[in-house]
Amino acid sequence: MSAVYISLSVLIASCGKTKSADPPLPTTREEAVFITTDNNTLLSYDAINGTKFWEIPTSGAAIGSPALYNKKLYVITSTGFLYSIDVIKGEINWMKNTTLGNSLSLAVSGKNIYIASDKLYCYDTAGNSLWNYDPQTACTSSPQVINSKVFFGAGSAVHCINSTTGVGIWQSPAAGNAVNSSPSVTNGVVYFGSNDNKVYAVNESDGSPKWSFTTGDSVTSSPAVYGGMCLVGSNDFEIYCLDTTTGLLRWKYHTLERVKSSPAIQEATNSVIIGSYDYNLYCVDHVSGTLRWKYPAASLIKSSPVVYGNYVYFTSFDRYIYCVDVRDGRIIWKQFMNGNSLSSPVVDDTKTGIHSTISGMSPY
Repeated sequence: MSAVYISLSVLIASCGKTKSADPPLPTTREEAVFITTDNNTLLSYDAINGTKFWEIPTSGAAIGSPALYNKKLYVITSTGFLYSIDVIKGEINWMKNTTLGNSLSLAVSGKNIYIASDKLYCYDTAGNSLWNYDPQTACTSSPQVINSKVFFGAGSAVHCINSTTGVGIWQSPAAGNAVNSSPSVTNGVVYFGSNDNKVYAVNESDGSPKWSFTTGDSVTSSPAVYGGMCLVGSNDFEIYCLDTTTGLLRWKYHTLERVKSSPAIQEATNSVIIGSYDYNLYCVDHVSGTLRWKYPAASLIKSSPVVYGNYVYFTSFDRYIYCVDVRDGRIIWKQFMNGNSLSSPVVDDTKTGIHSTISGMSPY
């Protein structure tokens, strides 16, 4: 791919324009929500009341969610610009033109940044290139870093590589179509969906098959595993709950459009929260599959919700970010973002940060 070149004057201008004229910033770290938009901005809001802390322009839109690590926020744009952001000040620590066009998303773990693009690339948190892994086809899902290994979809398979060296460990048997669903790894099992209409479970140790389940359409939602159940959406309008041991159906809940969003779990209420293209955010009982409540946005929901305490955060293609009470579906606050979001929110709980089960990179 050809490199992207920018002049020194453009670089200085983009670095200098880091904040909008909003209320004074807090001087200490507070609970915050971060989200990117397709009009090339990164936004930060107060997690409790929705007040905007800051806004940063970026070179290109970010498709994948930001990653929070060690009090810094990392973002990769579709044009290949990698950013490190000060979460309190809302200022750019550094930015690097990686020249990686069509960058999908990133994950950060152990002082390393993993970027899904034409290959899987590894940088350190200072922006230095360390290694890359070539799966022989472009990455098709967001990377997940678990147990010193990186898992990601590329073409019709999931790859597992050593997170330190970038050496391949295994590649799963090929699915019948592309894997846009980001893998979920729990208790020695890797779960993912495919455009061949199936949900797969393979062993974490070697990628060998454990079970598969067939839905009525492609699965680009990323599974969430909770209480012995694998929860995932499908483009057949259904939310599925599958037994993690057998792959058998426990229940399914019907929505009125495609479910590309990935589920979030609130353990206090045993709730499964997930969005649909029918404009609704659904809250479903984890055990019975019955509806607790649904909240209507003004457009389709592709974003994966994020739960923090009794609040759930999500975006809609009506260009709003929402905060809703998990217990009853009551709106707490919403803010106009002046753009749609291609990613899911990230919550800074001032401790570790809370990320969604990241949606796959399917067309919307």
